[in-house]
Amino acid sequence: MAWRVERMILPTGTRGHLNNPRGGFTLIELILVILIVSVLIGLSVPLFRGTFSGLQLKNTSLNMAKLVSYARETAIVEKTVYKLNFDLKKGKFWLTRLESTDVGGVYKRISGRRGKIFFLPDGLFFTGRIKEIFFYPDGRATRADIKITDKTGCGRLLQIKGFGGRLETEEIHDE
Repeated sequence: MAWRVERMILPTGTRGHLNNPRGGFTLIELILVILIVSVLIGLSVPLFRGTFSGLQLKNTSLNMAKLVSYARETAIVEKTVYKLNFDLKKGKFWLTRLESTDVGGVYKRISGRRGKIFFLPDGLFFTGRIKEIFFYPDGRATRADIKITDKTGCGRLLQIKGFGGRLETEEIHDE
């Protein structure tokens, strides 16, 4: 059996890709591309940090608003008093329920996912003096202003209006 090898003929004036000295990128081209990508990343990281901080603030205030709504509605349905507790220094908050009407009342943390202790994300702080908010079976709630701010003083203000426990939120900026 004979093997036949054919010769490949290229058009005149061209060379095969193995002999082409411009077949890849030069070191200068690669360094230039890396430099451009590095500059783009360097410019986008501060923008992303600001956006991420804003998202954390928005998410935290939304979670708090849901917890306030849950406490208000559950207090009415179960005909008992609920209390939203705050630890301002540690940046945490949790929900408790009136279990006993002994002297001063005994409040116990509720069970389930609404009963867990919530922590503010790093970089966010409570400002103000609020320690607790009561939600009563008749729909009333303690009037309260809850401020959640970041290091720059920008944040959100959650206001609980007395009767009906209506919640309003607004953005605040340090001026």
